[in-house]
Amino acid sequence: MKRFSRYALLSTLACLVSASLPAAAVAADNNLELQQVLIFSRHSIRAPLANYNNALGNATTRTWPVWSTEGGLLTPKGGKVEEHVGGYYRLWLAQNKLLPAKGCPQAGDVFTYANSLPRTIDTAKHFLIGAFPGCELPVVNRVEVGKMDPVFNPIITADVTDQFRSDAINATDKFAGEGGLDGLNKRLKPNYALVAKVMDFQNSKTCKEDKVCDLSTQPSKLVVNQGKEPGISGPLSLGTGISDAFMLQYYEGLPAKDVAWGKITTPEQWRQVEEFKNADQQAIFSSPQIGKNAAATTLTFMSGVLDKSLAKTDDQRAAQQARVTLLVGHDSNIAAFLSALKIKNFTLPGQYERTPIAGAVVFQRWHDKKTNKDLMKIEYVYPTAQQIRNGSTYSLKSPMHKVVLQAEGCPVDSKGFCSAETFNKVVQEGLKS
Repeated sequence: MKRFSRYALLSTLACLVSASLPAAAVAADNNLELQQVLIFSRHSIRAPLANYNNALGNATTRTWPVWSTEGGLLTPKGGKVEEHVGGYYRLWLAQNKLLPAKGCPQAGDVFTYANSLPRTIDTAKHFLIGAFPGCELPVVNRVEVGKMDPVFNPIITADVTDQFRSDAINATDKFAGEGGLDGLNKRLKPNYALVAKVMDFQNSKTCKEDKVCDLSTQPSKLVVNQGKEPGISGPLSLGTGISDAFMLQYYEGLPAKDVAWGKITTPEQWRQVEEFKNADQQAIFSSPQIGKNAAATTLTFMSGVLDKSLAKTDDQRAAQQARVTLLVGHDSNIAAFLSALKIKNFTLPGQYERTPIAGAVVFQRWHDKKTNKDLMKIEYVYPTAQQIRNGSTYSLKSPMHKVVLQAEGCPVDSKGFCSAETFNKVVQEGLKS
C-alpha cells in the first residue's frame, strides 16, 4: 500500500467486500452439511480502559463523562447486546441443523472458553444466556481471573533480536506507506485537526504545558519487546485512545450531547475518528514477524479445534469434538490471527471499527456429500454501529451482518467456500516462525 486517504482503512483498503449468502441459501443445498463451527468473538461493550487523569485527561479542557461501570468491565448494556448476539447464533445454528432450535444442547455439543478477564468471561456467559436460555453451560477460563491467559495474550514471545526488530519496523513502515509511520501521521492531519477541535486541544495541558500542539508532526515508533504486547508510541496511540473512548460512548447509548460532547455527529466524522484505531491496529500486526508471533498461542489452539490431528490438550480435544466452540478474547487477538492467516483486506459495511465490539470471526466446516470433501467458510459476523447503539435484536429475517473472508492461500468459490484441506495448510503456514 503506497498511501492512505482519509478513509483508507474502511474503504479504499478493501480488496474484498463480499456479503455472505443468506444462511437459507446454503441450507437449501442438500449436498452441504454444516458439521462444526468455531466462533472467535471480541467481548461486548466495556467501560473505557483509559485513565482520564493521564493522557486523555491532559489532552482536553472538557470533562469526560462518568461511567457507572468500573473501567474495563462489561457494562449491563454490553451484557444485553451479547445476549441478542447469542440469540441470533442459536437461530442460525438451528436453521443449518447443527443444534436444535429449542432446549439445551447435549453434553459436549458446545464448548466455551474465554480469556480470564472479567469482561471476556461475562461476555461468554451472556452469549450462552441468549443462545441457550435456562441451560447450565460452563465457561472455561484457565488462569486467575484478572490475568491474561496465554492462549489469548498477544505478546511477543520470540527473542527480539536487532534483526527481528529491524525487520518488523521495516515491514510496518512499508505498510504505512511513503514516509513510514511519520508519513502516515502527516496524512492523518485532517483527522488530528478534527479531534483537536472536539477536544479543545489547543487549550489543553498537553499543548499549553508540554508544548505538543500539532499531533500530525510528532514522531511515532513501533515498540517491540519480548513478553510485551506490541504497540506504536506517539500521536497515533493518543488518537487510538480518543477514538476508543468516543466509540464506546456511542455504543453505550449515551445521550447525543454526551457522545464526544455532541461534536461528532456524521458518518464522515466517525470514519475520520476511527481511522486512528484501525490504522494503529493494522500497522502493529502488519509485519509477519509480529503478526505470526503475537497470534501463535491463539492460532495453535484454534488449529487443534479445526484439525483433530493437531488437538494435543484436553481443551482442544473437547472443543474439537463439540459442534460449536465459542472463544471470547480481544480485538488484538483477531487482528493478529487475521494477519498470520494472510486474510485479504475487507470492509464491514455499517461499521467504523475493523474489529468491532461483539463481532466475531466464524470458521465453519461444511461437508459436501456429493464430492465427499470438507469445505471451510470464514465469515466476519457483526452488529453495525447503529445496531449496537440501539440495542437491536436479531432474527433470520433481520440478521446480524456478515462478510466472507478469504485467506491468501485458500481462494473461495462463489459461495465463499475453500477446501478444508487447503485451509489447514494455510493455518500451519501461519504458525511457522
